[in-house]
Amino acid sequence: MWHRCAQVRTPLKPTLLAPAFLALTALAGCQSQARQDPYVTPTSTCSYMLPTVSGERTYAPGKTAAENQKGIPDSAIAYADPESPAFCDRPLSDTLPTAIEMANYVHGLNTTGLFGTIQQSGPYTVFGIPNAVLENYQTPTGSKLNVPENAALLRDILSYSIVKGEWSVDQLRVAAQASPTHSVGLPTLNGRILSAWIDQPTGQIILGNGAGMTTRLWVTGIPQSNGRLYFTQSLLLPPANDPPLTIAKRATQAVRADTPKGIPAPVAVTPVVPQPIPGHRATGGANPLATPPVLQNSATR
Repeated sequence: MWHRCAQVRTPLKPTLLAPAFLALTALAGCQSQARQDPYVTPTSTCSYMLPTVSGERTYAPGKTAAENQKGIPDSAIAYADPESPAFCDRPLSDTLPTAIEMANYVHGLNTTGLFGTIQQSGPYTVFGIPNAVLENYQTPTGSKLNVPENAALLRDILSYSIVKGEWSVDQLRVAAQASPTHSVGLPTLNGRILSAWIDQPTGQIILGNGAGMTTRLWVTGIPQSNGRLYFTQSLLLPPANDPPLTIAKRATQAVRADTPKGIPAPVAVTPVVPQPIPGHRATGGANPLATPPVLQNSATR
């Protein structure tokens, strides 16, 4: 991945050593706010296939064999959804709209104004939320999550799925193993910390919000020209009782995200499956999804 921060060359005079060091330190973590130009991004032959399950999941037979006089194909096999390609030299903003399983997620990003963020050079790591997960979350509310009065809540949820910086599977493993708590705190656009650690029995990477909610990964770490793309298996809500932290507090509180003893909390996500290689999908169920109070009230009316 190309480094997109501008390079600064400063003569190493004694009087300029301190300013030069501060300048380089600032540039080390800079993120361009300009939209990434994919035509000046180095090309590659790297690609992956994004899974599609929505068609088979929502398919219902139209007619019985006796009623289907014309012999029109009517089966989940005949109308199976094809997988869509993801090219490593394209930005997140190009790949996500082509993924059928990310249709609701992309709609939410556009509704909340977050889509423009993943058009930038970043880099960003996106933990995309599949259609079925968002649909299950919205069902008790009558799909009221997308109404204008709940735009702030939707933005709060989706911004928690976008992490600043690029994090591959290997980088997450190394950072978690090097941490005293065996977990790494990832700064999100939401302002709250998203924790990642390794599930020892399976070797899978687990994501958690520090408040007991966890998820596993479905699609793992597809490289993009402006970051990295994952799909989650379930919804991970930002911790409701944790206000956005300052940068100074994030670094000190990230190590406390799991348990006081530094041991990751038990994971309730099932089933247990091997961690797929980067870009490949894992099969599995999802956690039961809780509905926030603001939508619970709407659903009971």
